[in-house]
Amino acid sequence: MVDDTKATSQFHPYQPPSATPVSERPETGVSSMLAKAGIDPNRFSEAVRKVREYARINPGKVLGGLAALVIGIGLLRRRSA
Repeated sequence: MVDDTKATSQFHPYQPPSATPVSERPETGVSSMLAKAGIDPNRFSEAVRKVREYARINPGKVLGGLAALVIGIGLLRRRSA
């Protein structure tokens, strides 16, 4: 089956005409969750950038920390079961 609809059309043929366009739907995803929590998404992006830069410079420390975290969670989970 070939989809020969125009790429600029607002609705797909399988969508009802009463459907809300994507551009008018409420915002969802990480940025909306951060906004609900009172965190500025731009500030959060800056923090993520800093963490990525640190991970590029010190990959051994980051992997060691993640390994210790996984082992600790595994031990705590086994204890509670």
